[in-house]
Order: sequence, then C-alpha cells, then structure tokens
Amino acid sequence: MNPTTSPAIAMDRAILAGNLHFPVLIRTGDDAWQELTRIATGLAADAFWLVTDAGLPRAHTARVLSALGSAAPTRVLAASGTGTARHATPTPDTVIVALGGSRTIEAAARLAAGPGTRPRLILVPTTPRAMTDTALTLEHPAAHGLAPTLVWAQPDLLRTLPPDGLRTGLAALVRNVLAVSPSFYDTAAALLRPDVTGFDAGLMARVVALNADIRATLMSYDPSEQGPAMAFRYGRTVADALLSLDPRTSEGDAAALGMLVAARIAVLLGLLDPAAERAHHELMERWGAPRELPAPLTTDALAAALRRGAPGGPVPVPNAGPARMVLLDGLGAPHVVRGRMLTEVDDDVLRPALGVIAPHTPVPDLLITH
Repeated sequence: MNPTTSPAIAMDRAILAGNLHFPVLIRTGDDAWQELTRIATGLAADAFWLVTDAGLPRAHTARVLSALGSAAPTRVLAASGTGTARHATPTPDTVIVALGGSRTIEAAARLAAGPGTRPRLILVPTTPRAMTDTALTLEHPAAHGLAPTLVWAQPDLLRTLPPDGLRTGLAALVRNVLAVSPSFYDTAAALLRPDVTGFDAGLMARVVALNADIRATLMSYDPSEQGPAMAFRYGRTVADALLSLDPRTSEGDAAALGMLVAARIAVLLGLLDPAAERAHHELMERWGAPRELPAPLTTDALAAALRRGAPGGPVPVPNAGPARMVLLDGLGAPHVVRGRMLTEVDDDVLRPALGVIAPHTPVPDLLITH
C-alpha cells in the first residue's frame, strides 16, 4: 500500500514515573495536526516557545507553527548557536515546545527546568532516537526530573530521513528487548525485518508504542533510573567510549557494538548462556547493525578509552581502572552486584571480550548451536 494512502493511526500510551505522569500520543496522517491544535488551545497558554534547530526541514517547523499559532502567539528559538533558548526567560503560562532530535529536546528541557517557575513542556521528536528513547525518559542530562505535559510522536516527521538514519535510530528497541522485555523478541524481529524498504509510518508507530510500553514497566517504580531501570543503560559503557574516539559513528551503531561486547563479557564471566549471546547477534543481523569496529578504530584504542574514562559511572574519572557496565544473567535479567546493576570489568576480561567486534573477526565458536 502506498504510504500516502495508508489509514491514519492513533495510538495512545502513557508513562507513569513515580508520582509523575505524561501521555505519549502516536499519530500519523495530516488530520492529526488538527488534534494538536485542539490540545494546544486547551492549555490556555499565553505563548508557545518553539525550540528547534536550523537543520530541521522547514516543512516540519511550518506544520507545528500552524498547529500552535491559532492557540496562542508563537515564538521560535534556536536550540543552539547565537540567540539560543538559554538566554530566554519564560513566564509561568508559557508552553515550551521542543521540535527536533535529542539535543533539541535537551535544550528545551534545560529552558523549562531553569530557575524560577517551571513552564509546561511539549516534546515533538523528529528523529527515531528522540521518538523512541529521549522523549520517553526523565533521565536525559537536562531533564532534572521534569515530566513533559505531552509527547507528540508523529512518525510522518521521520519521512525525510535517509534509510540508514531510520535504521540506526532503532537502537532503543533492540536494547529494550534484550535487557528488559525479551517476550517481545519475536515482535521486534518482525519489525526489524531486513526485507522492509522505504519509510513505513505504521511500522514506526508500532516501534514507538512498543518502546513506550517497555519503558513504562520499569519507570513506574524507578523514575530516576537508578535501580531496575538502569537496564536502559545496557550497551552504553562501550558505546560512550567508542563515540569519544569517533564521533562520526552513529549512536545507534555504537549502541549495537556496546551490546555485543556486554554480551561477550557476560559469557566470559559465566553469567550469560551462549544461546542468549547468539540471540544478540541474530537480532543485530535482522536490524542491519554493524558487528565490528569502524576503521580505523582498534580494540586497543577502545580498551584504553574505557580504562581512561571508566564510562558507565556517574562521573568519568581519569585512570579510574575497571570499566563499569550493565551485564545480563539472561535476556531481560540484568546482573546485580551488591544491590547495584553496574559491574566492574577488569582488563583481563575486557580485552578478549572486545575481540568480538574486532574488524574481520569471525563470530566465536561459542555461538554455534550444539
């Protein structure tokens, strides 16, 4: 079916995070913007401040401005650069609207969480990562526990992205299935099927809804993500170190490599069954994610970066020694050490584990079914 003639989709989700609650409305189709106008009018704002980025397609900005403009005066602020949102001071009745990717959402959250009264915040993510991850958590760096009034997830806004931009943005789905809810493994595998070509708004809507459902399972009793919800950090330790060495690598691809290393470490430590590691590789293959380091990076450089910054801890400390990371005892079963979900990994385990993503290294024999 041609995407332009596909029926409109309306899926309502909600995330309860402790005593905070926010709706996630997933919509497709041109008529959905009228609903956003009705919601905006009901907020009785004295003004909307639209925080966005210059790189966003003008049509996206025009759509949102049109939806908000009839409800209250609307001002556009840049998320970065000269004249940024950080220099503005909203009133209590201002509604800040973030239109963009993860960095734009964080810029808008900083503005809303600034000193004084806190204005309301609406998130309109325009990248897969923002739509499936950043907009659904209260723990990105700028949030300070601030819950949005609304997350408006419209997959139509992803239509202008290149195919690989869509693929790499699905890291949260893979992570959430492996580390939190493996019962959705087959569902995720179907959504990630490699035969899909072109943009599919319906598929993306299902991905967003599934991620919201999985996040809600842990955030209801762990809104700060310092307990069981630390599972959402799975793969991040190695991914952060990799990105520090090569910022050109997409965050999704870095996350994929980070999860493969974490699985290998858990197998080497005797925590994870090889079949669960094999499940990682199978899902990565369906996703189309890389399974080796991009050139010219080496495992030695990555090991040094991990030792140097000890990613995974609350504050990177030079020469901090072992890396700390989330590991699994099984799919959906994070390993817990003394009540914490961050495990120290010594160099004698880390170095051989990094071999699983070394360029031109075959999948270990341990992954073969016996």
